[in-house]
Amino acid sequence: MDIIKLKARFRNGTGKKYTNKIGAQGWIPAVYYGHKRETRPIEVDASEFLRLVRAKQTTHLIDLGLEGDGGSVAVIKEIQKNVLKRDAFYHIDFQHVSMDEKITVRCPIEIVGIPAGVKDGDGILEHPVRYVMIECLPAHMPEKITVDVSGLGIGDSIHIRDISVPGVAFKNAPEEVVAVVSAPMKEEVVAAPAEGEGVAVEGAEGAAAEGEAAPGAAGAAGAAGAAPGAAGAASGAPAAGKAEKGGKPEKGKGK
Repeated sequence: MDIIKLKARFRNGTGKKYTNKIGAQGWIPAVYYGHKRETRPIEVDASEFLRLVRAKQTTHLIDLGLEGDGGSVAVIKEIQKNVLKRDAFYHIDFQHVSMDEKITVRCPIEIVGIPAGVKDGDGILEHPVRYVMIECLPAHMPEKITVDVSGLGIGDSIHIRDISVPGVAFKNAPEEVVAVVSAPMKEEVVAAPAEGEGVAVEGAEGAAAEGEAAPGAAGAAGAAGAAPGAAGAASGAPAAGKAEKGGKPEKGKGK
């Protein structure tokens, strides 16, 4: 891995007033520490650090160029940034690196290739792990770890235990999934109702709600209304007959 140079200097002040002052002058407050080393307050050039961030080189070895400190090659351990301003940074932690001592750093994972399960089976590639923690000597520290997923079919996955990089030990759990191809999601099909189904019921309910009788109900009501009349006609027929009989003049009378 290449060593990136970054302009830095030892810091002479602390506090909000001081940091606001150097921020206006184009510097970012930071600290520089390491094994068997005193933590030193420093400040780094803001424009150079921004170029480093934009080039995605924050995982590289960085030479701070601090004179009289017996070498100042370091790695970035933490970046505190302004969440509202994309290119504004509050503070940076640098850890000193000895080339003969192992260090633990965060390293990005890059996925390459198109899985067979995606290309031929409409599968979905999921990439849950973007960074891994690794331990190695500075000379063996990779810029990124490349993982080829082109051979994955539907249901296949790659775990941490499946990745091997010379001189690098992974600190993540071996069973942690780096990439997996899932089956495509099936759309649920809802069958349409047969023609006429639900319409009559809906119409009847609507008519009942409005106080109107449904056609069948009207017919039944008509039939029920006709029944009393018919019964009255039937019961009235004999009465009419008796009246007619009693209305005839008796023989011998009226002559």
